[in-house]
Formats: sequence, structure tokens, C-alpha cells
Amino acid sequence: MNIKKLLYESFDRKLKAEESLKLDSALKQSAGLMNEKESISRLREVVSQNGQKEFSPDFEYNLMRRINMPAEKKNYQYIFFDYLSSVFRKTAFAAIIIIVLTLTYNFGRIGNISLQSALGIKQQTTSFADDFKNLFSFYN
Repeated sequence: MNIKKLLYESFDRKLKAEESLKLDSALKQSAGLMNEKESISRLREVVSQNGQKEFSPDFEYNLMRRINMPAEKKNYQYIFFDYLSSVFRKTAFAAIIIIVLTLTYNFGRIGNISLQSALGIKQQTTSFADDFKNLFSFYN
């Protein structure tokens, strides 16, 4: 086992006999490891003296109040875009259904599958020349 890991674990649990011997011999041989042990001990002491062991008396009330905060007090921009997103999804779904139904109806009414039938446009049966001639037929 790594000696530094063993050093850190010695503060949290009681070491086995062979682990304790290994750590003691390493501490006697290394001044840096001994300094690290002393700095960890001082740090733990400072934290234990300054640390708060209990929550404040109104901690639960404040926490539940923040969790149950009404939507009006939360981020308005997030709420707006979340609502807009849900409305857009519903509108897009309805639009897709309407488009599919319209295309199906137009294909069935015209009888063939083409761009003109999809858009419901009558197909031209006369030529452009005939249309041009009919345009001026009132002069005859």
C-alpha cells in the first residue's frame, strides 16, 4: 500500500499492526513525511475547532421554502422559453397532421402523384398557344 495513503488513513481508522509498523518506520526515515503528518494534524485541529457541528435552527424551513418557491419567483426567461418550447411542439405536431391529411386528400381527389396534385393545382390541358389564341378570341 502507498505510504501516503496509509498516512491519511491513519487519521480516520485504527491501523493494523503491520501497517502501523510500516508507517512508523517510514515516518522515522522521512522528514518530509513527518512534516506532512504534522501539517495534517494541525489542519484537522483548526477545522475541528472552527467547524459547526449542527445546522442552524431554521435550516429545514429555509430549505423547504426554497424548494417550494412558486414559479413566479424563479427565472422568468427560463419559464417563458420552456412554455414556448412546449407550445411549439404541440403546434408543429398539429401542423404536420394537417399537412399529411391535405396531401392525402389531394392525391386521392386528383388521382396521380405529382407536385400539382399535392398542391391541389388543376393540371393544364391546353397548350400555351391555345390559351393565347383564346385570350384574343373576342375580336372574332
